[in-house]
Amino acid sequence: LKMQVIPDVKGSTLVDFATKYIEAGSTIASDKYSSYKVLAKEGFQHEAHKYDLKENPDHLRWLHTIISNAKVFIGGTYHGLDSKHLQAYLDEFCYRFNRREVKSELFNRLVHCCLSATTITYPELVG
Repeated sequence: LKMQVIPDVKGSTLVDFATKYIEAGSTIASDKYSSYKVLAKEGFQHEAHKYDLKENPDHLRWLHTIISNAKVFIGGTYHGLDSKHLQAYLDEFCYRFNRREVKSELFNRLVHCCLSATTITYPELVG
């Protein structure tokens, strides 16, 4: 899972994200929002379907589950957030999501992160 704060949902912005994080030739499933059309021109297989919960309840089910979980994680853990730190919150959520099945390495990963992280001062945090 990779999430990124983006300035808009224009086709060029979506292509920039996709080419950076998604392997070329991958299939991208989406709704029929017009900005997604350019993905097919950039080397991705694009499957666009009208989002209709009654006719196709599984379409984009994981996407909706992940977004719902991210909202609960941020709201429940941090009780809201400032947009200045939104990418950091999303990065933490993705890190936890991507490693949810590998619990045996939890302690070693935590120690590694603690040792390799740079210190953030209070003025840097709030400034």
